Amino acid sequence: MNTPIKAKVRFVAPDEDDEDRLSDYTVPIPEGLTEEFHPSQPVTPKQLLDWETKNKEPYPGYSEEFFNWENAWEEVNRAQQKADGGYLHLSDPVPVSPEFDETTGEPITYDEPHVVVDPESGNTSVYVDEADMSAQEIAESDPVNNK
Repeated sequence: MNTPIKAKVRFVAPDEDDEDRLSDYTVPIPEGLTEEFHPSQPVTPKQLLDWETKNKEPYPGYSEEFFNWENAWEEVNRAQQKADGGYLHLSDPVPVSPEFDETTGEPITYDEPHVVVDPESGNTSVYVDEADMSAQEIAESDPVNNK
């Protein structure tokens, strides 16, 4: 039987100081780590929008600063989760290697079948582009030949 995890809950009114949220942490927060990211150089709203939508740095080194800030908070949050008795499963990324066409050396992109509904009759069929199929696949998919 699992024992329920007990957590201390404290109401924080919206008008309270933002620093009160940091008091919920029982693990040490590195000195200088702010709750919100503050870049080392001035950044305009347009530059922030370009960063968020186009991944265009407002100035050289911005992405490294942001990455370091995010990682610092990730470490704090993981330490807090561990201190609270929580479980964190980390696994290595699984590499996915594409298949390559032997003749061209290019990665193979497989087309998925499409479900096509005739608007007039309401009949449904599965469409696969025959240009991407071998002669054997075409013959095997022909309902007349597969009886």
